[in-house]
Amino acid sequence: SPVHKFMKIPPAYSLCFTPTCPRKTTCLRYVAGLHIPSKVTSGSAIYPTALSSDGTCPYYRDYVKVKLAYGFQKIFAVVRKKDVEPLRNRLKQYLGGHGTYYRYNRGEKLLTPVQQDAILTICQEFGYTEDLAFDNYLTDYDFSE
Repeated sequence: SPVHKFMKIPPAYSLCFTPTCPRKTTCLRYVAGLHIPSKVTSGSAIYPTALSSDGTCPYYRDYVKVKLAYGFQKIFAVVRKKDVEPLRNRLKQYLGGHGTYYRYNRGEKLLTPVQQDAILTICQEFGYTEDLAFDNYLTDYDFSE
């Protein structure tokens, strides 16, 4: 039986409670919804109407752990001084702004595999292809929306 710490699930993460969903046992949103502590009484939810007649749902998320990352110091350690500010600005733009960039840098938010690939692609556009790594990696569930 999976063990979740509800506190790790972001408060705004939409959970699912559709018992008729054929994919519920492999969906992170449903499994996470099974682990709500009794003191939590409301939150964002996926409505049963999201489940289409063919059993698919646009909100389905695989209940698997993925490699998440945070921190940019190692990346910037290989970047030439003239490229630091333009590259940082490009990453801020991709991640949604100055504050969000720093939340990813400090590990308050975790980069998904898709985001990691996009950031490495941006670095490659600046000519950096070797020794690119984030500062920290961890394996956990991907609670990004």
